[in-house]
Amino acid sequence: MIHKTKRVLLVENPNAGASDKQALLKELREGLLSQGLLVEQESQPESIQKCLRAASEQNNRFACVICAGGDGTIGMVANWADPTTPLAILPLGTENVLAKQLGFNHDIKQLIHRIISSKTFSLDAGEANGQLFLAVASVGFDAEVVRLLSARRTGHIDHTTWIRPILQALRGYQFPKIRVQTEGNEKAIHTRWAFIFNVPRYALGLRFVAESDCADGLLDLCCFRGGRWWNGLRYFVGVLFGWHRAWRDTHVEQVTQISIESDEPVPYQLDGDPGGELPVTIRVLPGRLTFVGISPTVGS
Repeated sequence: MIHKTKRVLLVENPNAGASDKQALLKELREGLLSQGLLVEQESQPESIQKCLRAASEQNNRFACVICAGGDGTIGMVANWADPTTPLAILPLGTENVLAKQLGFNHDIKQLIHRIISSKTFSLDAGEANGQLFLAVASVGFDAEVVRLLSARRTGHIDHTTWIRPILQALRGYQFPKIRVQTEGNEKAIHTRWAFIFNVPRYALGLRFVAESDCADGLLDLCCFRGGRWWNGLRYFVGVLFGWHRAWRDTHVEQVTQISIESDEPVPYQLDGDPGGELPVTIRVLPGRLTFVGISPTVGS
């Protein structure tokens, strides 16, 4: 039994979650209380940030912060939490890329066991213009879809919610040229799509860089040079079947820091949330994140 003075912060994203969300949260809260943990629950970003800041300033850190939401929720918490504060995930988002990679699911008993085990492991994070991302950053069409969705989002989303912004982007996005400068190339890479991965998986289970490892101190860059929607369809099929790595208009490279710019306004996104517009400087932060449990094979 964990000593009762240990605190857990349960961070709930009110816009995320399936129909059984409240039942899962209730089961989790009751299970934590039964283990002797003090449970605090917050759902508003301002309150979450204030709570995490106070815990750090008063040297009274939480034994664990549980992120009940999607990849964006985890990223938000990671930006505000002390790097040594252990994180856990109750995946309630649409894709839950990081949760799938790290073996977090809806099994509440398993989640509680991971929390009370007091075992932790470290993972890398990416940083884009000072903002953390945990799974992926992207520039170009993909980020434009995220921007359009965010502009009209009013609540919980599912896979069908993405259809309208995808069609809207297909009609209006012009695929402007972008320049990617890496430490491995003297000349900039001229491209129209850029993905920067910290994990091997992406939405819909796609694996742009299957060997990507979120604990190797590196980020994985994948660029596609072709513009227009039909190239996007070709790249999708290529990634789906693993053909894209052999194509001449694909560039894959491991990096620790890159800069991306364009002569036109081009958006970038971080873990499914809008990040802003270019230019952006991205770097890896080795071991920046702490999670509860035993490290899985993070590169698989």
